[in-house]
Amino acid sequence: MNKKIEIEKGIFIPTAIILLGVILFGFVFNDFFNTTMTFLFNAVTDWTGWFMMIGSVVMVVACLIVCFTPLASKRVGGPSAKVEYSNFAWISMAICSGIATAVVFYAVGEPITYFHNPPVWWNIDPETPEAVVRAISQSQFHWGFIYYGIFTFWGLIAGYMIYNHNLPPRPSSAFYPLLKDKVFGPIGKVIDVLSLLALIGGMVTSLGFGVQQFASGLDYVFGIKPSNLIYIATLLLVTISYTVSSGRGVKKGMAIISSTNTYIYIFLIAFLFLLGDTVFELKLLTASIGQQIIDFIPNVFSLDPTNEGQGWFQGWTVFYMAWITAYAPLIGCFLAKISKGRSWRSYLLVNIFCPAAFVTVWFVAFGGNAIFQDLFNGASIGAEVAEKGIPIANYALLNLMPLKGLTIPIVVAALFFSFITLADAMTGTIAAITVKRITEDEAPVRIKFFWGILCGVTTFLCLFCLGSTGTTSLQNMSIVYALPIYILTFISLPCLWRMCDGTVDREIKALTPQQRESLANGAPIGPMPQEESTE
Repeated sequence: MNKKIEIEKGIFIPTAIILLGVILFGFVFNDFFNTTMTFLFNAVTDWTGWFMMIGSVVMVVACLIVCFTPLASKRVGGPSAKVEYSNFAWISMAICSGIATAVVFYAVGEPITYFHNPPVWWNIDPETPEAVVRAISQSQFHWGFIYYGIFTFWGLIAGYMIYNHNLPPRPSSAFYPLLKDKVFGPIGKVIDVLSLLALIGGMVTSLGFGVQQFASGLDYVFGIKPSNLIYIATLLLVTISYTVSSGRGVKKGMAIISSTNTYIYIFLIAFLFLLGDTVFELKLLTASIGQQIIDFIPNVFSLDPTNEGQGWFQGWTVFYMAWITAYAPLIGCFLAKISKGRSWRSYLLVNIFCPAAFVTVWFVAFGGNAIFQDLFNGASIGAEVAEKGIPIANYALLNLMPLKGLTIPIVVAALFFSFITLADAMTGTIAAITVKRITEDEAPVRIKFFWGILCGVTTFLCLFCLGSTGTTSLQNMSIVYALPIYILTFISLPCLWRMCDGTVDREIKALTPQQRESLANGAPIGPMPQEESTE
């Protein structure tokens, strides 16, 4: 039986209008738009970077504290929820939906850049043994457990209300313990629209940069110069692929592609460890873990107040944390969704530490090999990256390794699948937020197709109407949106407390069946029943 699809107009229409309005404004006033976004990016990362870094650590610490509360023993989705995915498929989706194209993009480019140009406050010379370990550990820090702790926190606070208490699948549901019926009004709509705009901005720029990296790879390997035709063909293929995958649902689409992509990741790591200098890499792996522990506090709180590094901390560390947080409300909802049937403790520990462990090994395999080539074999990967940009970094490394005719196409495939896993996860989540009364596991296919195509078209407009600087400006805008999400993070802490101490459970248990149905439909229920005195 086909059900009528009812759009959540209070979320759908403002998001579409603002997104299209920003693109139109950027097209008409291109230079002013790019200048404004650059100014806002610099202002937000410089003036509020300290706040963002504190907020990032608070989210991770909150998750770890929750592991020791009664909430951690409850199942995601309630006592009767069943596990839907194997451990491998679950962890694969957790890794691929969050890391997506970024960890492939920066695998060589980030650590090789630090090795040749270390930040001034490290007080070490470039291209030295000390720079080797610091370059790898800094990259691991940026993409490690804080990165995923931010996603995991938002999945906890939103997912508990969505999947354990059947509230609408929106980030605003996280604030029900504090705001009650107000989350279904303008306040909740603002939270959801901000989350959507931040996510779409980040997603579009990831697709845009990924397309450019793909084209750079074709140029580097096959001599096919980047052109509008290459960009269009790549973007069209990616958009069709992730839209169809999203339409097939998580089990028939995302789960299969993520598992395939993880096998590719494992193959590449094994290849680089076995055919590179294995002993060097194992030593570097151990040393980088120790260096992460030593440098953790400075990496988080050394905000370079005197600007000794000329904006390095803001341009790298603060930027990463803000970019991650822009994705967090919706990535978190997806991570909670695929964790149904497992304990919240498992959800927290697996989603923080499994991807972090993967990233730790990944950067040693790619970045460590590249540094070894430059340091001991007289290669010039760092010089090539400085000249041609980060998009060619992975190809420059693999071009020096055996079986390059096999491994380079495999990296291109990993990049392609990474596009799909990110966009697939987000298309389904966006669709669920913008539709009323989603009671099944998947949003309507037509709505997924709409958002999938819209994101593809938006990427196209950014690339061809605004140019690469316009794509960067849209990314900068998503970083600006991250600031209110950090503010919402601190507001959500009392909500998390009420989840942990059982207050929310008691309040919702006291509701009538009709009131619970109203909550599921995103409708106000009026004054809450008063808790009985325990005296």
